[in-house]
Amino acid sequence: MATQGRNQTGSRWNSANIITLSRILVAPLFLIFIFRDELWAKWTAGLLFAWGAISDYLDGYLARKYNLRTDFGALLDPLADKILLLTVFVSFVQLDLVPVWMVVIIAAREFLITGLRQAAQSHNVVIAASRAGKHKTISQIVAISFILAIVCAQATVEAYQGKWDIFVARLGTMGDWLNNVVWYAPYWLMFYATVMSIISGVDYFVKNRHVLSGEKS
Repeated sequence: MATQGRNQTGSRWNSANIITLSRILVAPLFLIFIFRDELWAKWTAGLLFAWGAISDYLDGYLARKYNLRTDFGALLDPLADKILLLTVFVSFVQLDLVPVWMVVIIAAREFLITGLRQAAQSHNVVIAASRAGKHKTISQIVAISFILAIVCAQATVEAYQGKWDIFVARLGTMGDWLNNVVWYAPYWLMFYATVMSIISGVDYFVKNRHVLSGEKS
């Protein structure tokens, strides 16, 4: 494996970048399954996103361990994150799972940072993911994972136990607690992810203000 890593060093299509590209390909597949009503489709959508989240760690691990870092990978990695996460968020809005205003803020931040990266590229500067940006991505992955877990759980209950509301009512006090988790946890997790999007966006612009002023460093 180490030999393979050395042979790929500097190659645009090394294993790390291929894994990153797979995260982009997951996005349309996710849309196909998340809007289907079948139980297997909901779980498939959840597993597809799980691969997207795992690949976000895996490509970075391979790039560091086997020296597969490239400018192409530095640009492709955040782009892959944006495509997958925004695809999921838009589908959640369509399914009435998250507030639209949060997704608008998150999307606006992503477009602004993409514009900043393009401006930097014109000065031959590559803006890699920052610590705040990675924290933002993690907060979004956690929020999405929790919401998808709820979607899969509800689909499973309705496939085998009947209506979700009836199932929860049978649980008594535990059902009331479960309903509160289902209703409120996704909102506050998304709220935190939205706040982190704003903070990380400001962080990018402050740290790379030289790009906006036309300086090269």
